[in-house]
Amino acid sequence: MAISMKSRIIRSNDPIAEPVDDELVMADIDRGKYYGLNEIATAIWQNLEKKITVEDLCKRLCESYEVTPEQCSKEVLSFLKELETRNLILVEE
Repeated sequence: MAISMKSRIIRSNDPIAEPVDDELVMADIDRGKYYGLNEIATAIWQNLEKKITVEDLCKRLCESYEVTPEQCSKEVLSFLKELETRNLILVEE
């Protein structure tokens, strides 16, 4: 499914996530995969605990980090597409 700024996103229940310093380490036991998330990716992941539109997610990130709305939306959409291909998030239009 194509992810847009109006898409509603929530994280999947599959991965186990644990903080390590300023990063997050996730383990997808069923697939035998491990992922390390940097500070901003961790912030995105934490905001996906409850359903949120990509637009609202980007607004939150722009309030917390020095990033333009255009750059934020580009990077967030790219990251969310990666998470979707790994079945780590659920996407609704």
